[in-house]
Amino acid sequence: MKNILHKILQLLSISLLVFPLLWIVSCEKTESFRKETRIVGQINFLDVIGAKALIIGGNENVRKSGGLKSGNESTSLFKITDDGVVQEVKYWKVDTVFVETENGTDMVLDSTEVSTLIYPDRIYNADDNHLIVCFEEYNEDNSNLPYQYDFLVRLSDGAVFQIPLGFGPDKMWNHYHQMFKNEDMTVLLQRDDAGYIYFVGKGDIQKISTQNPENISMQALTTGGESGEGVMNYRVNGQGHVIFNSGGISTQGTTRIRFNNGGLAYPEKNIVPFWRGFDNNFYFSYTPAYEPGIPILPVVERLTINNGQINYETVGFVDHSSAENTYIRNSYIFKMKSINKIVVMEFTDNMNIDGKVVAEVYNSESQIRAFSMSELGITNIFNGMSSDNKYYLSGMDGNQPVLLKVDPSVFPHQAENLLPKGSYDVYKMAVASDDFVYVNALRMADGNKVNLQISPTGEITILEDIGTEVIQLIQVN
Repeated sequence: MKNILHKILQLLSISLLVFPLLWIVSCEKTESFRKETRIVGQINFLDVIGAKALIIGGNENVRKSGGLKSGNESTSLFKITDDGVVQEVKYWKVDTVFVETENGTDMVLDSTEVSTLIYPDRIYNADDNHLIVCFEEYNEDNSNLPYQYDFLVRLSDGAVFQIPLGFGPDKMWNHYHQMFKNEDMTVLLQRDDAGYIYFVGKGDIQKISTQNPENISMQALTTGGESGEGVMNYRVNGQGHVIFNSGGISTQGTTRIRFNNGGLAYPEKNIVPFWRGFDNNFYFSYTPAYEPGIPILPVVERLTINNGQINYETVGFVDHSSAENTYIRNSYIFKMKSINKIVVMEFTDNMNIDGKVVAEVYNSESQIRAFSMSELGITNIFNGMSSDNKYYLSGMDGNQPVLLKVDPSVFPHQAENLLPKGSYDVYKMAVASDDFVYVNALRMADGNKVNLQISPTGEITILEDIGTEVIQLIQVN
């Protein structure tokens, strides 16, 4: 019976890719009907096919009050297609019902739309062909503790695979340990060169294998204990070596390295913040202690792992007057794979005063270069994102809002205004790898909130209003 049920569910999953709306195998209910057994199903299909970007829309004030929904406010999922059309994404839950009659057992597949019952909560890019989409369902017994469902979704066909309950990506990220200002929770999903997907779930680093589409598997890389390691930040390189921080508010944070063979090591140096270079090595920065007569400038070092041995090499200093007595930690970071550059900007010091400097901490010349942030035409940054070629900044230039597209292929980097200066106050934005930009902003001329698509050539398209507030806006790989 178990094998039969497994094959039935396999066929169901495949068929739902073709007929996601409603597919019922009928069963005549006659006087011979005796009883039925219902196996509660899950969401089996999400129509994210052809999506360029995804939007979660709803009431953000409800979300901010502890991150939970009241159950009265519907939160919806939308996709923006390649041609700029905004479509609401619907989804269905399919229960399997076994009806016992005097003639035997019949099977009925009962499809129910749950788009207004189960709410999208968060979306993550997992790899080039997968998302992780997290949902909540209102809990009548405890409105402050909704049911949670987390799914790995395949972009090519919308197929859905459920992540074990309670092991989805951690919802409340420890922002007091955040390494870079523009790294939201989506950075906690990473991958190695073999295609494995990593994320922080239940306090541990989880690893998902998608190599066999019919057998998605997951394992914990850190403690795997009931309480979890308490991982706050991590980076994985192409070989599957992982650097991670763990700890809490009241405990001293520790940094460790987990080798791809399962071994662990403590690095000899304080390596926070750290990041992965395009050469698959780890990089980190620190600011030295004060020494009389020597400028205190951030240092960048390279950490390499060879045959289980950890080696350190100094790349250089961020040698700029605006970088003195500052730290790279809590700056903005941008990674442009196509031009082989990693850029950090707007450093901080012990008084949380920004160091208005832009620095290339990774480039083809292995030479750190820096210039003043004012040369870009921005004084305060609110949002920062990057594509494979450019990075994008929203913020203020003096008392006027700006949205900039920055070309880092030249030095100093060159910026252009994507929107007329002072015309839009940008709340959220997403950037695709091919330099399409999606913006949720307040239009200053009439006070309306609008969603915009800006093409790589600068063409501005006003997208259809989704009718709710934009809670999350994310590009799709």
